[in-house]
Amino acid sequence: MTRLQTELERLFRVPDSVTEEVALLNGNGRVATLVVGFARSRDWPVVAALLEGMQETLGLPLPAVAADGKAGFQLWLPLAEPIAAETATCFLAALRRRYLGDIADHDLALLPAPDGAGSIRRIPALSAESGRWSTFIDPTMGAMFADEGGLDFAPNPDRQADQLAAVTPIEPADFARALASLTATPPAAPGHAEAATHATIGSDYSEPRDFLTAVMNDAGVPLALRIEAAKALLNPGRS
Repeated sequence: MTRLQTELERLFRVPDSVTEEVALLNGNGRVATLVVGFARSRDWPVVAALLEGMQETLGLPLPAVAADGKAGFQLWLPLAEPIAAETATCFLAALRRRYLGDIADHDLALLPAPDGAGSIRRIPALSAESGRWSTFIDPTMGAMFADEGGLDFAPNPDRQADQLAAVTPIEPADFARALASLTATPPAAPGHAEAATHATIGSDYSEPRDFLTAVMNDAGVPLALRIEAAKALLNPGRS
């Protein structure tokens, strides 16, 4: 097995080197990978701002970043433990509201879609449409692809493996904390008649189990997320 295939299997559960489509859901219908796709490479500043927000504000590890071989970018977010499709939809919708409000629906793909695609073409791959290759890239070099969206030649497999080796799947506690932050009720404006009732979970947890317990017991957290936290507590080794 090549280094690249090893990384694709580690992060995205790609079963073999001939697989053209990467399944975003596992055999039980739970989401194992989230993908945010941007159709226009000139939207790189928005992509960069999203990456910064995911790391600095939401506390998530850096996703795999790819030029899609056509005219845009993709962010691949591997999950350490698969989640319910409803939870994935909630997270992606909240991420869009927070960071992607200026991107038109037809220029954005949030996958897996609730009633649409549950897979995506593997990377790297040659685009028959553009004649260019998709490739995983160093996020600090994204602006270099703002005009092309891909490579004119097949990317080096070992360098692709190097890019993926730096990616860490999102752990359940980190995902729960990020979703809680994205869906938290904003504080009421001064003088507003109704006080905000949502209790923030906070970050003073040294153990993931303590945080998951807090999520499960917080009535202000979306029900789907509380259920996911309970499942994680009951089945800590499930994949």
